[in-house]
Amino acid sequence: MTTIPIITTERLRLDAFGDADIGALAAILAEPDVTKTITANASTPEKCRAGARHRIGWHNASWGERGYGVWAVRARSDGVMSAGGLLGWCGFAAPDIGEDPEILYGLAPQCWGSGLAQEMVRAAIGWLFAETPHQGVSAVIFGRLNPVSAAIAGKLGMTKRGTMAMNVFLPDLALARDVLEYEIWRLGYGRTRDAEALLFQAPYKGGQIASLRPADVVVVEQLFCDAARARPEFAPFDRAQTERRVRDAFRQGVAEPYLDWYHLERADWLSAR
Repeated sequence: MTTIPIITTERLRLDAFGDADIGALAAILAEPDVTKTITANASTPEKCRAGARHRIGWHNASWGERGYGVWAVRARSDGVMSAGGLLGWCGFAAPDIGEDPEILYGLAPQCWGSGLAQEMVRAAIGWLFAETPHQGVSAVIFGRLNPVSAAIAGKLGMTKRGTMAMNVFLPDLALARDVLEYEIWRLGYGRTRDAEALLFQAPYKGGQIASLRPADVVVVEQLFCDAARARPEFAPFDRAQTERRVRDAFRQGVAEPYLDWYHLERADWLSAR
């Protein structure tokens, strides 16, 4: 069994996931504002638990296969969560683009705005360059949907190198259909901190994925319109205007089927220390 390294920062402990984390990770994945920028279907408790179980197995297996992987991120002391509580995940996956490991991370919404994301990503990249021979690290970001991650990438010295086509990022059409189903559900029924933003986010991401043609695009567009009509927060809005906004966002997504690629060279990281 591969020994997974442990990293500590001022407020965090990064260590191995265990089966006991399935429930806590499922709860984080159940937050639609978390899963809006990853490929997941978390529309039911059962799917959240299945997704958590799959991710834990995937993250832990990577350490033995590649010498890097994804850590569970825990609180070191009582604060937004009790000491030892699971706050999210952070670490590295095999690259979707280029040759260097790709940083992955996510945090429970109650941790947002506290600087924890930058703290854990900085620690993970520091470990990668100190303990492995890799000469760089990448990030693939749903740019228009995740400006916070783009800003964090910039603060860490990453620069935008280009874009990655959706059909390369998500070649599995069965998974694409699953994510489409989730985004339609998220627009109609998922919790959100900002329903106005959701009116763009979900159909835009849905359009990006629908560009892969996992289902009939015209039918999918209508399903997003139907989902928006089902959401109580949108009831006071003009129905025709709401539908236009959904269709415009969806069609923008279809026309922009790519993600942003950020990269950081080892030499640049070390020179900035």
